[in-house]
Amino acid sequence: MLAEKIVGPEASYLRRLGTLSGLLCGIVALLGLVLVAQQPSAENFVALLVCATISGAGLVLARGN
Repeated sequence: MLAEKIVGPEASYLRRLGTLSGLLCGIVALLGLVLVAQQPSAENFVALLVCATISGAGLVLARGN
């Protein structure tokens, strides 16, 4: 029901998957910012970038037709 409110009742499964990955990876990216601030290392920064990239790709899918 939440997905219908966000992307509409007749959204495709791809748009719903994009919304889900955008939301979940966006939340994890925010948590990753805290991790990078507390333990700055190359591995944590790369993980943050990958998560932000997946979140952005999910949001692009959610906005597409």
